[in-house]
Amino acid sequence: MLSALHIMWNLYLNELIKVFSKWRTYIGFGAIGVVVPLVMWGFSVGGSGIQREMLDRLGNEFITTGNLANGMWASHMLMNALFIHVPFLITLVAGDVVAGEGTAGTFRIYLTRPVSRNRVLSTKLLAAATYSTGLVAWLGILSLGLGNWWLGIGDVFLISEEGILILPWDIALPRFALAYLFAFYTMLSVTALTFLFSVMVTNAIGPIVGTMAVLIVSLVLTVINIDAFQWFQQHLFTTHFNLWTFAFEDPIPWDKVGGGALNLGIYSAVFIAAAYSLFRRKDVLT
Repeated sequence: MLSALHIMWNLYLNELIKVFSKWRTYIGFGAIGVVVPLVMWGFSVGGSGIQREMLDRLGNEFITTGNLANGMWASHMLMNALFIHVPFLITLVAGDVVAGEGTAGTFRIYLTRPVSRNRVLSTKLLAAATYSTGLVAWLGILSLGLGNWWLGIGDVFLISEEGILILPWDIALPRFALAYLFAFYTMLSVTALTFLFSVMVTNAIGPIVGTMAVLIVSLVLTVINIDAFQWFQQHLFTTHFNLWTFAFEDPIPWDKVGGGALNLGIYSAVFIAAAYSLFRRKDVLT
């Protein structure tokens, strides 16, 4: 048992080295590292205008003190704006993790070692999931850390169609942790889909383009409000990409969280099971 775990650990470390030795791995981190400071700077310069707009929407019903456009609020707004684009950053690495071996022709040597294909594929999947986790964590750490330092910490003031929700900062912090946990879980379905496409082909461009095509079509079908689409919209995995937003409702609708998590989990399981089935029969000699 210990020997098997040791082999898996070494394989996993080897896959991480492969992933983080490629320049494309850092495109996502770099993009977030550029966008977040720019947005925070924009909020610091134009925060007063944003606050006036928020107060105008409230009319004369509330008396407010302090800065509504604080770091916590800005982090929520940034997550809401960026998170639809994070899946496309994930495809850059998850699409290459298996297909890249086919492009380089290294599978012919790699799979001759006394290690099962399932173990090889498992460590590659773990490496792709680690990258996705790191990307979501980087977004959270940079947004909250930089936002609270630059704009100051404060209560989260949210206005939606359902009404107005004010979360004190000490309650909002664990809600953010929960939101990023939901976000990571959501991104696992994107990782699994890209991983499946990566197993199917020997060129990393195919999985990236294929996943983007599926996401774009699914997102379009998700947002179009047509009665004929409603029966299957609830079953599209992109419909549940807003899972993280439930962390900022009071009370948290755990029934909706459970339904969305189940839907995404089923999709991820199907994608991964298909990937294993194809990889076990994959021809690496031609």
